[in-house]
Amino acid sequence: MIEIRCPRTLGEELSRGLVIFVEDEETLRKLGETILERMGFEVSAHGDAESALEAIQSNNAIVLLATDMSLPGMNGVNLAHKIRALGINAPILLMTGHDEEEINEAGGVPEPGLILQKPIGLAELRAVVDSLLS
Repeated sequence: MIEIRCPRTLGEELSRGLVIFVEDEETLRKLGETILERMGFEVSAHGDAESALEAIQSNNAIVLLATDMSLPGMNGVNLAHKIRALGINAPILLMTGHDEEEINEAGGVPEPGLILQKPIGLAELRAVVDSLLS
């Protein structure tokens, strides 16, 4: 008798990978999470950098860190540098209303990385994520 094993249930799509999404405004966090999930990603959404860092330390197999600059406690730039210090080289998408000078004063976005100015449109977010991961 031949047994056929299917590693996933029928109809289940393979994930494009784990994205850590960090945004302190709940509405924007839920919207970003929904958009990324519809793009085929597994999303771990957080309201602050500290909980995101804990999640990354638990599972460092991330394909993208998408973070707001202004967060309670640690800012998005500091979070980006901390994940680089852990040896994680996933692309970083910094979403912000701050200008590039302020971001550079805070330490800049490590490569590979990109700054996306808020407000961010749905099509723009999709295009930027796809370009960062291609």
